[in-house]
Amino acid sequence: MRLRILLAVVAVLAGALAIAGALSYSLVQRAQINNDRTTILHEAATVRSIVAHHEKLLTNRSVSALLRRTSGVKESVVTVSGTGQVLKVLAPLTALRDRIDGHTLAAGKDISGTTGAQAFAAVPFLKLDTTVLGGSGSITLALLFARPISGSDASIYYFLLGGGIALLVAVAVVWVISRRISRRVVAASVAARQIAAGHLDARVERDERAYPELAGLDDAINTMAENLTRARDQEREFLLSISHDLRTPLTSIRGYAEAIREGAVAEPARAAAVVVAEATRLERLIRDLLDLAKLETRQFSLNAVRCDLADIVLAATDALRLAHESVGVALTVALPSAPVVVIADGDRVTQVLSNLVENALKFARSVVLVTLADHGARGVTLSVQDDGPGIDPMDRPHVFERLFTSKRRAARAGGSGLGLAIVAELTAAMGGHVQLTSPLGEGGGTRFVVELPLARPPGHPASSPVHPSAAPLKR
Repeated sequence: MRLRILLAVVAVLAGALAIAGALSYSLVQRAQINNDRTTILHEAATVRSIVAHHEKLLTNRSVSALLRRTSGVKESVVTVSGTGQVLKVLAPLTALRDRIDGHTLAAGKDISGTTGAQAFAAVPFLKLDTTVLGGSGSITLALLFARPISGSDASIYYFLLGGGIALLVAVAVVWVISRRISRRVVAASVAARQIAAGHLDARVERDERAYPELAGLDDAINTMAENLTRARDQEREFLLSISHDLRTPLTSIRGYAEAIREGAVAEPARAAAVVVAEATRLERLIRDLLDLAKLETRQFSLNAVRCDLADIVLAATDALRLAHESVGVALTVALPSAPVVVIADGDRVTQVLSNLVENALKFARSVVLVTLADHGARGVTLSVQDDGPGIDPMDRPHVFERLFTSKRRAARAGGSGLGLAIVAELTAAMGGHVQLTSPLGEGGGTRFVVELPLARPPGHPASSPVHPSAAPLKR
């Protein structure tokens, strides 16, 4: 991986350097050509000015000496007819004849240009009327200069040298960076494979110097491993709990059934009642498991009808009152003074309330309080409160997870242990949410509040709520 990153970055960098070098060389070359053209034209104009003030130089060898003061400059004289035809170019610049614009020189204007690796310039300095000598027009004499374009050959070597040095530095930097990246990615990959193989204790060692993105990858893998470990532990605890819940009623059913078969039971009716109760307990456990499976796959329906939630709460708590009285726990219900008529699925609401009350009964010391409150357009709240020991802060974030088993000790056994997970799933399916508050004070206590945004029939006013501490109302 490290080598692939290095090769990829070096290839991209080399391509970028090549393009940048070619463009830079082209721009420098063009700038140098323009500069040499300007320089040679300026030198030619300077010489023309000197010649114009010292015409006798035209017949003197000092003209050549004057033209050679600039190193590398070649000079010549161009003769142009009045019609713009180049008549003659003296050596050593005869080869430039085809590059000279005779019409421009005949008009008295300067010219400049480049050819091959040299820049040239021509400036007219004398115009002669040939009609005086019997000719048919005029001729223009121009000074022609040429000089090599400076630096055109050497500059490319500097570009190559600079590009090579930059490439070597880039290779070193990329090697260090790719090593840091690949080391973290390889470590994360090894840990991920170990986790996939079932070694959930594998972790990626945190490197404080790692890039934030790679550190985030390490944290994500470690968090995943921790969640999987917790899920595995919860699954084991759940299976142990379910095995116990299944084995206990089955043992009772088998024992009483064998006793009835052998005629060792003095009161067969009472033994049969125990068998029926234990079978009902098994049925409830299996139903809870099926409900969770259906809720997880969303294979269930809500039968929303017009109903009075106060009547639903009262009926559900009446069905559970005997279980509370048998263990000495008071079940108190606080309802609004007016009916709470809504569009809702009464069976699902009953299931939610029953699961919350049964959970509260497991931990309550003396009382369980059920409160229904109507908040008008804001919806309806249904709360269940107990005076038990409260929930440990470490357990609170997980109480609604389907495989979670609380470490707090229950005052009495009851339920399947899946009730709170079903409450959370059903409440979410009905568009509401459930909140948990625990402990309520120094003595403990726990309160679950279910908020349901239930649709109210048109024109139905909100009822006045009763404070939760109020006495239960007889309806």
